Amino acid sequence: RQGLRLGFPHQRCGAARALVPADRIPPIRSEAVERGWSADQVRRALFDLLVTTAPKPSVPARPESGPGHDDPAMLIDAMAEALAARSMPGYQPQGNGRHAEFLGWRPSDMIGELLRARGERSVPRNPTLLAERAFHTTSDFPLLLSAAANKMLLAAYQPAQPTYRQIFLRRDFRDFKPHRHLRVGDFPTLLPLLENGEIQAGTMSESQEIVLLQTFARRIRVTRPMLVNDDLGAFTDFASMIGRRVADFENATAYGLLNTASGDGPTLTTGSAAVFSTAAARANKASAGTALDLTNLAAGRAAIMKQKTLDGLPIAIGSSMRLLVGPSQELAARQLTVSITATQTSNANVYAGFVQPLVEPLIPTNRWYLFSDPASAPVYVYGYLNGAEGPQVTTGPVSGVDGIEVSVIFDFGVGAIDWRGAWFNAGT
Repeated sequence: RQGLRLGFPHQRCGAARALVPADRIPPIRSEAVERGWSADQVRRALFDLLVTTAPKPSVPARPESGPGHDDPAMLIDAMAEALAARSMPGYQPQGNGRHAEFLGWRPSDMIGELLRARGERSVPRNPTLLAERAFHTTSDFPLLLSAAANKMLLAAYQPAQPTYRQIFLRRDFRDFKPHRHLRVGDFPTLLPLLENGEIQAGTMSESQEIVLLQTFARRIRVTRPMLVNDDLGAFTDFASMIGRRVADFENATAYGLLNTASGDGPTLTTGSAAVFSTAAARANKASAGTALDLTNLAAGRAAIMKQKTLDGLPIAIGSSMRLLVGPSQELAARQLTVSITATQTSNANVYAGFVQPLVEPLIPTNRWYLFSDPASAPVYVYGYLNGAEGPQVTTGPVSGVDGIEVSVIFDFGVGAIDWRGAWFNAGT
């Protein structure tokens, strides 16, 4: 008994004794001998001492690992990717691959899962009740439709490369007010600065050509019967097709302007004449339509190079020109611009590399054009509202109907700002 009190050899005390600082044990031992503690009393004393004196284990802070796996925003994005992948063959999903989990899900299944992610405890299984919940103001379903539509729309819109962009200069719009654009030579030319001389002030001529930004839009409704029937076919068809349709609309709008007045283009405020004219003030159109051949191509290129800026300087045509033709002139255009290996100088294609063919079905009959680099001598311009490039998708409730309205809004503008830098031939 005396040895037990002095050495604390009891097995139950071993773990606590090992954790208690050694310098604190002698006082406990002395008190135990003096008072005649039992083994249980010694054990309790050791554990009390452990609680008050032993170092506390540190709990590492939880690392910030981003949104959780059940975060509603993550769920919406994954479901939207699943809808896009299921509706568009060849669509390449983005993200971590979680969309595969939802590929076989019905719209009602997705609505229920989004409700659970928001903490709903009593989620109905009936598609009719779920459809009603989808149109509540607190529902995430409109966000899901908007995200899915944006993904499908951009997947079809971004790869599209309308040909007009190769001959029109892009200049975006700050707002919907009429925009005036600088033309070739609007900026004052530089003057020599003599020693100790004063930098002379110049003036910028006010461009009279105005280009307007317009808004275009279409919409489709996702109704309660569509959700009850688990049928989003009309919505997905609309979202997947509208991207390509918008790109085609841009192209048609641009060439509709260019084809005005039988190809002469719109009337410019400057000179009150069309973009292309045989008059001396323009001299950028063939006096009579001719065949597209080497001689006439050379004549058109020379006519452009003879054009002058507002300051009387030769215009900068850029490194190459674009030969714009319709389908009926494609063969001639490609033969005139193809690079060949010739054994005689007379047989060499002198314009290969300097003139690039551009074939557009919206150019009718046998018309053909030459355009300089639009960055050097812009004739036509196009643009979007700043910060809203391309079509934008919005969703909102439908007044008086159980449903959601998915709208596509597109802000786009085209216009003519100058006549220099291009040549038009009406063809034969």
